Amino acid sequence: MGISTDFPMAQKPWADKMGLEFPLVSDWQRKVLPGYGLLETDPNSMIYRYAKRSYLIIDKNGIVRWKKILDDPRQALTDDELLAALDKITQ
Repeated sequence: MGISTDFPMAQKPWADKMGLEFPLVSDWQRKVLPGYGLLETDPNSMIYRYAKRSYLIIDKNGIVRWKKILDDPRQALTDDELLAALDKITQ
């Protein structure tokens, strides 16, 4: 699942363009992201209060088992990196 601060109506066209095959959730009111430490609130930024590029593995009890926050929003983890993180926490 992905979560962003984009409006709900903007997510489907973006997901289609990117070929995403997982659901997207909108936190445009910015109520969920701060709880995970995933909201950038730099007042010097042109886009103040935006979602940080992050990856979380959350277990079925809602506990964050693994988290990676990237400094550069243009970066992304590979599938192999995510699968390796999942393997580590399930051993």
